[in-house]
Amino acid sequence: MFRSVTLLTVLISVAACGGGGDSAPSPTPPVPPTVERSFDFAQGNGGWLSGQADYTPQTAPTGVVFDIRALPTGFTGSGFYVAGRNNSDDAFLYIKTKINGLVASTTYSVSARVEFLSAAPTGCVGVGGAPGESVWVVFAVSAVEPLTVFNGTDYRVNLQRGNQSVGGPEGIVLGDIANGSTDCSNPPWREKTLSSSEPAALSVRADERGEAWVLVGIDSGYESFSSVYHRRMMFRFTPR
Repeated sequence: MFRSVTLLTVLISVAACGGGGDSAPSPTPPVPPTVERSFDFAQGNGGWLSGQADYTPQTAPTGVVFDIRALPTGFTGSGFYVAGRNNSDDAFLYIKTKINGLVASTTYSVSARVEFLSAAPTGCVGVGGAPGESVWVVFAVSAVEPLTVFNGTDYRVNLQRGNQSVGGPEGIVLGDIANGSTDCSNPPWREKTLSSSEPAALSVRADERGEAWVLVGIDSGYESFSSVYHRRMMFRFTPR
């Protein structure tokens, strides 16, 4: 009788400890979804902000314009007109916006598609550089807001985005604004689309609110006037 009670007690203890059975596997956390954001500047500026950088106090760009304007003759609708004169060998004119709806503290690969109009010809000579091939379209992404800061000698954006034709950890060069026209004296406005490579070369870790910033700019080595009409942009955030 004593042995039976003892054996029963042992079996109950083993069962209570889960002995002999496999524990349930921990649920796999859900994979964050891919997030896409599209902007059509025919609908207005959509909350985009603007800035300029890459100049000294003596060489600030002049004639700078950031404005929603009707597209030039031959096109319908409006676009985000970005323009200015590079008074040295470097000038950066950019627009930026905050992307929300990301998963907080999640790292994303980010790609971009930029559609714009350009009147910069191809294969033409200009002061300091070509009007088309020496004006580069830059895409950058960051968890902190891109700002122009004075570093003691000149004004720069607070991102490691590279400069002119060279990218950096937080920025890549999508291409240039040369539009294919070889008319160097009176080039027409033409449409152009630039996209980042796939898989995306840039990554960003969303902040604790699930937000990140994107920036698109024209970086000029052409020492004269440059302009584009941004029409549409699309950004894809793919969780890594």
